Amino acid sequence: MPNSRPPVRRLMRICVFGAGSLGSALGGVLAAAHEVHLVGREAHMSAIRSAGLVLSGTVQSRPHVHPHTSIEDAPPADLLIVTTKAYDTQSAVDSCREWAGPSTKVLTLQNGLRNLDLIRAWKGDEAFGGTTSMGAALTSPGRIEVSGLGRTVIGGDKDPSGARTIADALAGCGLPVEVRPNVTGEIWAKGVVNACINPVTAILRVPNGTLLESESVTKVMAGVCRECEAISAAHDVVLPYEDMFSMVVSVARDTARNRSSMLRDVELGRRTEIREINGAFLAYADAKGLHAPLNKALVAMVEALELTGAKKG
Repeated sequence: MPNSRPPVRRLMRICVFGAGSLGSALGGVLAAAHEVHLVGREAHMSAIRSAGLVLSGTVQSRPHVHPHTSIEDAPPADLLIVTTKAYDTQSAVDSCREWAGPSTKVLTLQNGLRNLDLIRAWKGDEAFGGTTSMGAALTSPGRIEVSGLGRTVIGGDKDPSGARTIADALAGCGLPVEVRPNVTGEIWAKGVVNACINPVTAILRVPNGTLLESESVTKVMAGVCRECEAISAAHDVVLPYEDMFSMVVSVARDTARNRSSMLRDVELGRRTEIREINGAFLAYADAKGLHAPLNKALVAMVEALELTGAKKG
Protein backbone atom coordinates (compact mmCIF):
# COMPACT_ATOMS: atom_id res chain seq x y z
CA MET A 1 0.00 0.00 0.00
CA PRO A 2 1.34 3.49 -0.87
CA ASN A 3 0.81 4.90 2.64
CA SER A 4 2.31 1.95 4.55
CA ARG A 5 5.95 3.05 4.41
CA PRO A 6 7.79 3.48 7.72
CA PRO A 7 7.66 7.04 9.07
CA VAL A 8 10.50 9.36 8.08
CA ARG A 9 11.58 12.33 10.15
CA ARG A 10 10.52 15.44 8.24
CA LEU A 11 11.71 19.04 8.53
CA MET A 12 8.34 20.78 8.20
CA ARG A 13 4.67 19.88 8.00
CA ILE A 14 3.18 21.44 4.87
CA CYS A 15 -0.43 21.45 3.70
CA VAL A 16 -1.33 22.28 0.09
CA PHE A 17 -4.90 23.53 -0.22
CA GLY A 18 -6.38 23.23 -3.70
CA ALA A 19 -4.10 20.38 -4.78
CA GLY A 20 -4.83 20.00 -8.47
CA SER A 21 -2.03 19.86 -11.02
CA LEU A 22 0.28 22.56 -9.64
CA GLY A 23 -0.45 21.92 -5.97
CA SER A 24 0.08 18.18 -6.31
CA ALA A 25 3.31 18.61 -8.26
CA LEU A 26 4.62 21.09 -5.72
CA GLY A 27 3.53 18.92 -2.80
CA GLY A 28 5.06 15.86 -4.39
CA VAL A 29 8.43 17.55 -4.79
CA LEU A 30 8.32 18.92 -1.23
CA ALA A 31 7.56 15.46 0.15
CA ALA A 32 11.20 14.57 -0.44
CA ALA A 33 12.05 16.40 2.80
CA HIS A 34 8.79 17.37 4.46
CA GLU A 35 5.55 15.84 5.71
CA VAL A 36 3.06 16.90 3.04
CA HIS A 37 -0.73 16.88 3.19
CA LEU A 38 -2.79 17.54 0.05
CA VAL A 39 -6.36 18.82 0.12
CA GLY A 40 -8.17 18.42 -3.18
CA ARG A 41 -11.07 16.98 -5.12
CA GLU A 42 -12.47 13.55 -4.28
CA ALA A 43 -11.49 11.71 -7.49
CA HIS A 44 -7.89 12.88 -7.36
CA MET A 45 -7.47 12.33 -3.61
CA SER A 46 -9.12 8.91 -3.82
CA ALA A 47 -6.69 7.82 -6.52
CA ILE A 48 -3.75 8.99 -4.41
CA ARG A 49 -5.17 7.21 -1.38
CA SER A 50 -5.48 3.91 -3.23
CA ALA A 51 -2.45 3.93 -5.56
CA GLY A 52 -0.25 6.85 -4.47
CA LEU A 53 0.74 10.04 -6.24
CA VAL A 54 2.72 9.53 -9.45
CA LEU A 55 4.87 12.32 -10.88
CA SER A 56 6.24 11.98 -14.41
CA GLY A 57 8.14 14.16 -16.85
CA THR A 58 10.85 16.41 -15.44
CA VAL A 59 10.29 14.85 -12.03
CA GLN A 60 9.72 11.10 -11.91
CA SER A 61 8.77 9.80 -8.50
CA ARG A 62 6.05 8.28 -6.33
CA PRO A 63 6.23 10.63 -3.34
CA HIS A 64 4.65 9.76 -0.01
CA VAL A 65 1.89 12.32 0.64
CA HIS A 66 -1.26 12.37 2.76
CA PRO A 67 -4.45 13.03 0.72
CA HIS A 68 -7.58 14.70 2.16
CA THR A 69 -10.82 16.04 0.74
CA SER A 70 -11.36 18.41 3.69
CA ILE A 71 -8.89 20.70 5.43
CA GLU A 72 -10.45 19.65 8.73
CA ASP A 73 -9.03 16.14 8.25
CA ALA A 74 -5.47 17.43 7.95
CA PRO A 75 -3.35 18.06 11.08
CA PRO A 76 -2.19 21.61 11.87
CA ALA A 77 0.72 22.62 9.66
CA ASP A 78 3.74 24.90 9.79
CA LEU A 79 3.04 26.12 6.26
CA LEU A 80 -0.18 26.29 4.26
CA ILE A 81 0.27 26.74 0.50
CA VAL A 82 -2.83 27.92 -1.36
CA THR A 83 -3.03 26.83 -5.00
CA THR A 84 -6.76 27.09 -5.69
CA LYS A 85 -8.18 28.98 -8.63
CA ALA A 86 -8.11 32.71 -7.89
CA TYR A 87 -11.90 32.94 -7.81
CA ASP A 88 -11.89 30.46 -4.89
CA THR A 89 -9.46 32.39 -2.69
CA GLN A 90 -12.06 33.82 -0.32
CA SER A 91 -13.63 30.38 0.00
CA ALA A 92 -10.20 28.95 0.78
CA VAL A 93 -9.67 31.56 3.49
CA ASP A 94 -13.07 30.77 5.00
CA SER A 95 -12.32 27.03 4.96
CA CYS A 96 -8.89 27.37 6.55
CA ARG A 97 -9.60 30.17 9.03
CA GLU A 98 -10.41 27.95 12.02
CA TRP A 99 -7.98 25.19 11.03
CA ALA A 100 -4.78 27.23 10.83
CA GLY A 101 -2.88 27.93 14.02
CA PRO A 102 -1.62 31.41 14.98
CA SER A 103 1.91 30.54 13.83
CA THR A 104 0.89 28.85 10.56
CA LYS A 105 2.47 30.68 7.64
CA VAL A 106 0.31 30.96 4.52
CA LEU A 107 1.78 31.23 1.02
CA THR A 108 -0.22 31.98 -2.12
CA LEU A 109 1.19 30.77 -5.44
CA GLN A 110 -1.99 31.46 -7.43
CA ASN A 111 -2.70 33.34 -10.61
CA GLY A 112 -4.37 36.73 -10.34
CA LEU A 113 -3.64 40.07 -8.69
CA ARG A 114 -5.73 40.13 -5.52
CA ASN A 115 -5.09 36.85 -3.67
CA LEU A 116 -2.47 38.21 -1.29
CA ASP A 117 -4.77 41.03 -0.16
CA LEU A 118 -7.48 38.54 0.77
CA ILE A 119 -5.08 36.27 2.64
CA ARG A 120 -3.34 39.15 4.45
CA ALA A 121 -6.71 40.41 5.62
CA TRP A 122 -6.86 37.08 7.48
CA LYS A 123 -3.24 36.27 8.43
CA GLY A 124 -1.51 39.65 8.38
CA ASP A 125 2.27 39.38 8.26
CA GLU A 126 2.05 35.57 8.40
CA ALA A 127 0.72 35.73 4.81
CA PHE A 128 3.29 35.57 2.02
CA GLY A 129 2.83 36.30 -1.64
CA GLY A 130 4.69 34.40 -4.29
CA THR A 131 4.81 33.31 -7.89
CA THR A 132 5.93 30.14 -9.61
CA SER A 133 6.45 29.09 -13.19
CA MET A 134 6.47 25.37 -12.38
CA GLY A 135 4.69 23.52 -15.17
CA ALA A 136 2.30 20.70 -14.31
CA ALA A 137 -0.69 18.94 -15.81
CA LEU A 138 -3.06 16.42 -14.24
CA THR A 139 -3.13 13.62 -16.81
CA SER A 140 -5.52 11.45 -14.79
CA PRO A 141 -6.53 11.24 -11.12
CA GLY A 142 -3.42 10.60 -9.06
CA ARG A 143 -1.03 11.28 -11.94
CA ILE A 144 0.76 14.56 -12.64
CA GLU A 145 3.11 15.34 -15.51
CA VAL A 146 5.72 17.94 -14.52
CA SER A 147 7.01 19.86 -17.53
CA GLY A 148 9.53 21.94 -15.58
CA LEU A 149 10.40 23.15 -12.09
CA GLY A 150 10.45 26.75 -13.28
CA ARG A 151 11.32 29.56 -10.88
CA THR A 152 9.58 30.40 -7.63
CA VAL A 153 9.68 33.80 -5.92
CA ILE A 154 8.69 34.37 -2.28
CA GLY A 155 7.86 37.89 -1.16
CA GLY A 156 9.99 39.20 1.68
CA ASP A 157 8.28 42.58 1.96
CA LYS A 158 6.70 42.06 5.40
CA ASP A 159 8.77 39.32 7.05
CA PRO A 160 12.09 38.62 5.29
CA SER A 161 13.08 35.99 7.87
CA GLY A 162 9.80 34.11 7.46
CA ALA A 163 10.10 34.32 3.68
CA ARG A 164 13.61 32.89 3.91
CA THR A 165 12.34 29.99 6.04
CA ILE A 166 9.80 29.14 3.34
CA ALA A 167 12.34 29.57 0.56
CA ASP A 168 14.80 27.28 2.34
CA ALA A 169 12.10 24.62 2.69
CA LEU A 170 11.51 24.72 -1.06
CA ALA A 171 15.15 25.02 -2.06
CA GLY A 172 16.05 22.03 0.08
CA CYS A 173 13.92 19.91 -2.25
CA GLY A 174 15.66 21.15 -5.40
CA LEU A 175 13.26 23.95 -6.36
CA PRO A 176 14.87 27.11 -7.79
CA VAL A 177 13.63 29.83 -5.42
CA GLU A 178 14.39 33.46 -4.56
CA VAL A 179 13.22 35.89 -1.89
CA ARG A 180 12.43 39.33 -3.27
CA PRO A 181 11.12 42.42 -1.47
CA ASN A 182 8.93 43.71 -4.33
CA VAL A 183 6.31 40.96 -4.12
CA THR A 184 3.57 43.18 -5.58
CA GLY A 185 5.69 43.83 -8.65
CA GLU A 186 6.42 40.12 -9.03
CA ILE A 187 2.73 39.19 -8.76
CA TRP A 188 1.70 41.87 -11.23
CA ALA A 189 4.48 40.87 -13.64
CA LYS A 190 3.21 37.30 -13.64
CA GLY A 191 -0.27 38.75 -14.17
CA VAL A 192 0.96 40.65 -17.23
CA VAL A 193 2.46 37.48 -18.70
CA ASN A 194 -0.73 35.53 -18.00
CA ALA A 195 -2.90 38.31 -19.47
CA CYS A 196 -0.91 38.24 -22.71
CA ILE A 197 -0.68 34.46 -23.13
CA ASN A 198 -3.51 32.58 -21.43
CA PRO A 199 -6.64 34.13 -23.00
CA VAL A 200 -5.13 34.13 -26.49
CA THR A 201 -4.27 30.43 -26.24
CA ALA A 202 -7.81 29.75 -24.99
CA ILE A 203 -9.41 31.63 -27.87
CA LEU A 204 -7.19 30.12 -30.56
CA ARG A 205 -7.03 26.66 -28.89
CA VAL A 206 -3.26 26.40 -29.30
CA PRO A 207 -0.26 25.77 -27.01
CA ASN A 208 1.82 28.71 -25.84
CA GLY A 209 4.57 28.54 -28.45
CA THR A 210 2.18 28.67 -31.39
CA LEU A 211 1.30 32.26 -30.48
CA LEU A 212 4.76 33.39 -31.58
CA GLU A 213 4.35 31.94 -35.07
CA SER A 214 1.92 34.68 -36.13
CA GLU A 215 3.01 38.31 -36.44
CA SER A 216 -0.60 39.48 -36.07
CA VAL A 217 -1.12 37.50 -32.86
CA THR A 218 2.21 38.71 -31.48
CA LYS A 219 1.14 42.31 -32.11
CA VAL A 220 -2.08 41.73 -30.17
CA MET A 221 -0.08 40.31 -27.27
CA ALA A 222 2.26 43.31 -27.37
CA GLY A 223 -0.74 45.63 -27.22
CA VAL A 224 -2.17 43.79 -24.21
CA CYS A 225 1.23 44.07 -22.54
CA ARG A 226 1.39 47.84 -23.10
CA GLU A 227 -2.07 48.26 -21.58
CA CYS A 228 -1.10 46.24 -18.51
CA GLU A 229 2.15 48.18 -18.10
CA ALA A 230 0.26 51.49 -18.21
CA ILE A 231 -2.25 50.24 -15.63
CA SER A 232 0.57 49.05 -13.37
CA ALA A 233 2.34 52.42 -13.60
CA ALA A 234 -0.89 54.27 -12.80
CA HIS A 235 -1.12 52.28 -9.56
CA ASP A 236 2.57 52.85 -8.72
CA VAL A 237 3.38 49.16 -9.17
CA VAL A 238 7.03 48.79 -10.10
CA LEU A 239 7.36 45.82 -12.44
CA PRO A 240 10.66 43.97 -11.98
CA TYR A 241 11.49 43.83 -15.69
CA GLU A 242 12.22 46.86 -17.87
CA ASP A 243 10.98 45.11 -21.01
CA MET A 244 7.87 43.17 -20.02
CA PHE A 245 7.07 42.06 -23.54
CA SER A 246 10.46 40.41 -23.89
CA MET A 247 9.54 38.48 -20.74
CA VAL A 248 6.18 37.50 -22.29
CA VAL A 249 7.92 36.23 -25.43
CA SER A 250 10.51 34.39 -23.35
CA VAL A 251 7.85 32.62 -21.27
CA ALA A 252 5.85 31.65 -24.37
CA ARG A 253 9.01 30.27 -25.97
CA ASP A 254 10.20 28.45 -22.85
CA THR A 255 6.77 26.86 -22.35
CA ALA A 256 6.11 26.32 -26.06
CA ARG A 257 4.46 22.92 -25.64
CA ASN A 258 2.36 23.88 -22.63
CA ARG A 259 -1.38 24.24 -22.90
CA SER A 260 -2.27 27.07 -20.53
CA SER A 261 -4.60 26.50 -17.61
CA MET A 262 -7.13 28.81 -19.24
CA LEU A 263 -7.05 26.78 -22.44
CA ARG A 264 -7.54 23.56 -20.48
CA ASP A 265 -10.46 25.11 -18.59
CA VAL A 266 -12.14 26.15 -21.85
CA GLU A 267 -11.59 22.71 -23.37
CA LEU A 268 -13.17 21.07 -20.33
CA GLY A 269 -16.09 23.50 -20.15
CA ARG A 270 -14.95 24.90 -16.79
CA ARG A 271 -14.93 28.40 -15.37
CA THR A 272 -11.71 30.25 -16.22
CA GLU A 273 -9.68 32.84 -14.32
CA ILE A 274 -10.25 35.51 -16.99
CA ARG A 275 -11.96 37.86 -14.52
CA GLU A 276 -9.12 37.50 -12.03
CA ILE A 277 -6.42 38.16 -14.65
CA ASN A 278 -7.44 40.43 -17.55
CA GLY A 279 -10.61 41.38 -15.70
CA ALA A 280 -8.56 42.51 -12.70
CA PHE A 281 -6.42 44.73 -14.94
CA LEU A 282 -9.64 46.18 -16.36
CA ALA A 283 -10.92 46.98 -12.87
CA TYR A 284 -7.67 48.70 -11.98
CA ALA A 285 -7.82 50.61 -15.29
CA ASP A 286 -11.34 51.80 -14.54
CA ALA A 287 -10.21 53.01 -11.11
CA LYS A 288 -7.76 55.39 -12.83
CA GLY A 289 -9.94 56.30 -15.78
CA LEU A 290 -7.76 54.37 -18.24
CA HIS A 291 -8.90 52.51 -21.33
CA ALA A 292 -7.79 48.94 -22.01
CA PRO A 293 -9.72 47.86 -25.12
CA LEU A 294 -7.64 44.77 -25.89
CA ASN A 295 -8.00 43.40 -22.37
CA LYS A 296 -11.71 44.18 -22.53
CA ALA A 297 -12.05 42.28 -25.81
CA LEU A 298 -10.19 39.25 -24.45
CA VAL A 299 -12.43 39.15 -21.38
CA ALA A 300 -15.53 39.29 -23.57
CA MET A 301 -14.33 36.51 -25.88
CA VAL A 302 -13.26 34.13 -23.11
CA GLU A 303 -16.51 34.74 -21.24
CA ALA A 304 -18.35 33.83 -24.45
CA LEU A 305 -16.35 30.60 -24.64
CA GLU A 306 -17.29 29.83 -21.03
CA LEU A 307 -20.94 30.35 -21.87
CA THR A 308 -20.68 28.08 -24.90
CA GLY A 309 -19.00 25.39 -22.81
CA ALA A 310 -21.65 25.67 -20.10
CA LYS A 311 -24.42 25.23 -22.68
CA LYS A 312 -22.71 22.13 -24.11
CA GLY A 313 -22.36 20.71 -20.61
